[in-house]
Amino acid sequence: MERTLAGTLALALTAVGALAVAAPKLSAGQYGLPTDDPGGLGFVRATGARDMLLGLLVFAVLDDAPRLRRALGIVSLAGLADAAALGSVRGWRPQHAIHLSGFAALALAALAVRDRTD
Repeated sequence: MERTLAGTLALALTAVGALAVAAPKLSAGQYGLPTDDPGGLGFVRATGARDMLLGLLVFAVLDDAPRLRRALGIVSLAGLADAAALGSVRGWRPQHAIHLSGFAALALAALAVRDRTD
């Protein structure tokens, strides 16, 4: 069950990242950034590429519970870092809640992973 959840989160992270790379203007609003700022669009593309790689990392360790737990915990910090970075530049915006919810979902998934040694 928890591996299904982790796989679903990894798929979502990879898809969101791919969308940000392919269509940064569309994704910029979700980041709380202006869509006409080239620097902001560059940030969206960079974080999108990072999110794709983080999603692939979770897929790579899906069958190894200790590594999966650790990877999900580390990957969850990306959402927290994004919310903090955006908040420090643009102040708190409702769009930043998506980053905090991603952090929470990945952190809870990490806590749910159990070794299957029984």
